[in-house]
Amino acid sequence: MCLEDAGLCPKGQIGAWFESNDSTYKGNYPINTDGGQLSGGQPQVGGGFRHVIEAARQIMRKAGPRQVTKNDLGVVNG
Repeated sequence: MCLEDAGLCPKGQIGAWFESNDSTYKGNYPINTDGGQLSGGQPQVGGGFRHVIEAARQIMRKAGPRQVTKNDLGVVNG
């Protein structure tokens, strides 16, 4: 729903969108390149800010093995 609400996907089309796009960090539309909340959990320090840090790492090309190819824009919500 966040992709729909942000206008990145038409309302009601999220299922079809995910079927036609690869959202892994190596895909055409990378989402949660660090694994997201399921992988990182909620750290005690800077928990809600970790998504901003990951976006900054991607844009600065400092994301290591999960670096995305196109990194000129990062979107974070929370």
